[in-house]
Amino acid sequence: MSAAAGKAESTYDLLTAWFGEMAPDDESQHEASWCTKDADPAHGGDLILDRRNRRLKLFDVEAADHCDPGLQIWRTGLSECSDLYSKLTIYARPGREMSWMTSGFLSEGFIAGYFADGEDAQIWVAFGNETRAEAPRDGLHDDIVRLAAAKPIIVPRPAAGCESVAAGLDLAPAIAELMLATFDDYPTPISLEIIAEQIRSGSNVFRCMKNAAGEIVASASAEVDHERRTAEMTDCATRPDQRGAGHMACLLQDLAGDVKSQLGITDLYTLARADEVGMNCVFGKLGYLYTGRLVNNCRMPNGWESMNIWCRSTDEA
Repeated sequence: MSAAAGKAESTYDLLTAWFGEMAPDDESQHEASWCTKDADPAHGGDLILDRRNRRLKLFDVEAADHCDPGLQIWRTGLSECSDLYSKLTIYARPGREMSWMTSGFLSEGFIAGYFADGEDAQIWVAFGNETRAEAPRDGLHDDIVRLAAAKPIIVPRPAAGCESVAAGLDLAPAIAELMLATFDDYPTPISLEIIAEQIRSGSNVFRCMKNAAGEIVASASAEVDHERRTAEMTDCATRPDQRGAGHMACLLQDLAGDVKSQLGITDLYTLARADEVGMNCVFGKLGYLYTGRLVNNCRMPNGWESMNIWCRSTDEA
């Protein structure tokens, strides 16, 4: 563990040592610095403090570390730093499942092929309060998953007069406008500047659907984790009068081809809103497999929302 960690008297001290002074009660600060990423010196993987969604995420944790004091301090933070995070999520290497459970962690599923060497990421969580852990809509969400998983696999084609196009910087304004009109709230900030930087840096690969008039009627992106060689299919937005036309299935299928041909990435996943029948069915139709559910994972228009994990490898397509 780092010198800063060794001197820390509390979890909050440790977070402050890494990320700087934070104003826990300043809501504007939560919006301004929604996510801060750094290396966890205790385990060598990434640590993300996502203040907007009140969660702390640790990545690439070995199964043998489940009882490590450097990991337990983050559990302590669920009570010490409740104003910063109320959910602790660990993306762990496979193994020692019973030990994780007896240590009080809950399994929320796995992301297939998440790590660069092809190993799955098993997702273990702990909550800071009962409210964040409650999942009263689980039965409905299970019904939606069963419906989506039963959908026959399709090969999507653009609707008549429409065209799927790779998005360069010139389309960033249209993407931002569509996303802002679609989402009253979103787990990450939306702005023209952010989307332009995502395209410029290659952190996200975007695609848009144009109609016969050249208007952008749908968009989506693949958020690329270059280090781990995986991509999250996300940012799915369709103009209300264009929903049901199959635009999103086309965009997601083409994005899978983009990241495979351009970056050699074949392990894909998505975190689909558990309440949304349509988007879960789209991923079912594209051959994604359901692998778990992240409970009350992020802030969306309906408040805390759970997210269904769907995974696919295009090596098997």
